[in-house]
Amino acid sequence: MLWLLLAAVGLVASFWLQWRYKHRRMLKMAEKLPGPPCWPGLGNAMQFICQPEEVIHVFQDMLSKYGDIIRFWLGPDLNIIVNNPDDVKELLSNPRNSTKGPQYKYMEDVLGGGILSGSGPLWRKHRKLANPNYGKRAIDSYGDVFNSETRLLLEKCRAVPAGQQFNVYRFVVQATSYSVCQTLMGLSKEQTMNLPHIQNIIDCTPQLYNLIFDRMTKWYLQINPVFRMSHLFKDLSRYLQMTVDFSQAIIENRLDYLKKLKDSSKLDLVNSSEEGTWNVKLSVIDRFILSGEMEKEELLKETFTIFTSSQEASAKITSFTLLMMAYHPDCQEKLYNEIKSVMGDVDRPVTKEDLKLMPYLEMVFKEVLRLFPIGALLQRRISEDIVISSGTLPAGSSLVVPMYHLHRDPRFWKDPNAFDPERFNPENTKLRHPNCYFPFSMGPMDCLGRYFGTKLIKTICVRVLREFEVTSTETYKDLRLTIAISADSVNGYNVALKPRRNGLLK
Repeated sequence: MLWLLLAAVGLVASFWLQWRYKHRRMLKMAEKLPGPPCWPGLGNAMQFICQPEEVIHVFQDMLSKYGDIIRFWLGPDLNIIVNNPDDVKELLSNPRNSTKGPQYKYMEDVLGGGILSGSGPLWRKHRKLANPNYGKRAIDSYGDVFNSETRLLLEKCRAVPAGQQFNVYRFVVQATSYSVCQTLMGLSKEQTMNLPHIQNIIDCTPQLYNLIFDRMTKWYLQINPVFRMSHLFKDLSRYLQMTVDFSQAIIENRLDYLKKLKDSSKLDLVNSSEEGTWNVKLSVIDRFILSGEMEKEELLKETFTIFTSSQEASAKITSFTLLMMAYHPDCQEKLYNEIKSVMGDVDRPVTKEDLKLMPYLEMVFKEVLRLFPIGALLQRRISEDIVISSGTLPAGSSLVVPMYHLHRDPRFWKDPNAFDPERFNPENTKLRHPNCYFPFSMGPMDCLGRYFGTKLIKTICVRVLREFEVTSTETYKDLRLTIAISADSVNGYNVALKPRRNGLLK
């Protein structure tokens, strides 16, 4: 047994020495960068063995101690945090930095290497196919669906006893999920309701993102044999089977739709009119199918990616907006007065013209995205040495942009942790550093769904706040945050609704 143990230790030492020799240049360059001390083999991975909400503080502590450029190791992966806004803009705008970092592989295991988790030629091809459905013409056509699902959300809200506190996310995510299915997926309401596992998928998606982030940050879960022995692997396997059934049903619906178009000789009209009326009748999934460029498994994963990347993020930002209004009644009253001045006392759909007349709503929306970004931490692979003002990022390392922390950096934001929509009025916007706010990332890998999500979120918030006063027994100081890909509320989004006494006309 002793000889076996010595042999194992010798083998590990041999691999370690070979790795250090192969990466000696990167190691030498990393030594010149500030950062926390490392454990042999593990690097700084032990710092991330903590409760999810503590990850925010791990990064904050490093930024406070080491400055705007910091190196840390997750096992053999060298990560460079960059927190200087001018450097961040330069790096994210550079097309050479359009490869996602190694931690995204744990998202890729679930969602495939496509629009959300992938990069490179495959990612660019899929994004180009999906682009028309996220453009202004398409989003204008989604307004009826957004309003219809918001109307159903309001019916659920009316059934909650006045003053009774509940997690509003449960209602909101139902509305955003059904909206995505009837727009980007191209399904009817009936087809959406009959999708297999749809409610289980809606309910379990937050846990899926928690699991992915755990694998990204906890070194022992990155060891496949260890992960496979954990209950998380069983949970993931069960969830993935549901997503396969779910996506397969969507694809079958779209294949049937395309067959009917072909049989009626309308498919040629669609294909010949990229900007024409018929083109908006193609869903994202239709475009994927018609391209003929995806294998079955790839199409299944990309179908689910389009669904989950749109419904979950939109639901979180909507819920955060309502929660912030509950915590800040003065802001809510100002927003309500703006909504009422535009919408009047008639319960009617929200139009794009209405939204253009609501500048304070835009300020509230931007402040919510500042405090609770969709992408709290971004990682990009560095393929060649890059010199920035703060230092040099060596080839083979990964850039980490701490978006959550940059948006709360006291150098650029007065009282940075406070909720204050007036930061985004025209006067204050001119005074602020121009590169300290990236709510949808930037450059070639910016958020594809930014306009889709913006209209959906605003539509829901306008109609909810026009009909209800939102309150909470909790306060802003009680809010506990965690990072699970995006920022999230540990205790949910608990609010109470009080019908406004202004005689709304139905």
